[in-house]
Amino acid sequence: MLPSAVTDQAGARSPWESLGLVVVLAVLTVAAIALVRRRRMRRAALVVPVVLGLLTCAAGANSYIGYVRSLDDLASLVHLADGGDSELRAIPAAVPGGVRVADLSVPDPALRVPTGRTRVLLPPGYDDPRNAGRRYPVVYLVHGYPSGGPDDWLGPGGAAGTLQALSDTRAAAPMIVVAVDATAGSGTDWECLDVPGGPQLESYLTGTVPRAVDAAFRTLPDRGDRAIGGMSGGAFCALNLGLHHQDTYSVILATEPEATPDTPVLDGHPELVAANTPLDYLASTRLLRPLSVMLHAGVVARTDVDVAERLGRALASRGAAVALRVEPGEWHTWRTARLALPYLLTFAAEHFTGATPEPAPVTGGRTARAAPAGTPASPGSTRR
Repeated sequence: MLPSAVTDQAGARSPWESLGLVVVLAVLTVAAIALVRRRRMRRAALVVPVVLGLLTCAAGANSYIGYVRSLDDLASLVHLADGGDSELRAIPAAVPGGVRVADLSVPDPALRVPTGRTRVLLPPGYDDPRNAGRRYPVVYLVHGYPSGGPDDWLGPGGAAGTLQALSDTRAAAPMIVVAVDATAGSGTDWECLDVPGGPQLESYLTGTVPRAVDAAFRTLPDRGDRAIGGMSGGAFCALNLGLHHQDTYSVILATEPEATPDTPVLDGHPELVAANTPLDYLASTRLLRPLSVMLHAGVVARTDVDVAERLGRALASRGAAVALRVEPGEWHTWRTARLALPYLLTFAAEHFTGATPEPAPVTGGRTARAAPAGTPASPGSTRR
């Protein structure tokens, strides 16, 4: 059971996501239309109600999707719309004793990855001299598409706030969270694959990045204390890379999962499509070491729920410890991913081998129970 302080902060709406903003803009739109009609203004004056109407629609969509939560998020979105890359957001100011965000550059030209901006969230207490000898498990998070980037987990994903809340309530042992760039700096949807004639992102994300993080920070550098997760296309990445590299990751976290590589980069390579479609290759895949998987989907997104259930059954049949959570009232959005993150990180903390979770105070929320291997959880429940 997660403390309500954790779930409440994950579900909280910023002013940019509030229904109040939608209502205010709608009222202004109606007032502008009435004013233009009453005074019989020139056609040029129609620009005002039209712009207000568009802003109302945008605010309504954002209230549901939850992508823009700050001015930095808005600036990044405008930058992307103009054809820029996804590396505009500033690093949040560090809170003394709180989560600290570090910017790590991890290029690998040999793998055709010219840039490699990586966001590393260090848990509260990491910089405390008393913890100088302490090492931490690591969760790697992959963004969604289109034109996603590592900053998505800091903005719409709310990762820093979630990590802080988990620490404040002692709901999970401290961990390092790493938000990666799966676009090779291009904004292209490569689905984290070793692309024929393109960037070798599978090799990069499972080799170059973990090695760089282990070298730069005090990690527990073994598969038992390493997880990979993501949302939407990033959830596909987590599943595919986690299954391909069981020697690197022991935990897989997937919210709003996709079952197949949704990209044209493998056109003309049917053998690579089959080799990178988990539901196709799981039937013949052996789990060489213990593997724990948490799947998450919004109940309104029936396709996501169906994919999660099918993946859960397939993984459980191979001996994985599987948990499934279906989020009430949510669809395929960044808001759903933000609501999922506390459950995903807590699940990872409970299955890491080198860290002992601290007992969490019981103050409300929903309880997650252990699911025996071979028994995926049913929709509407949470199992661990």
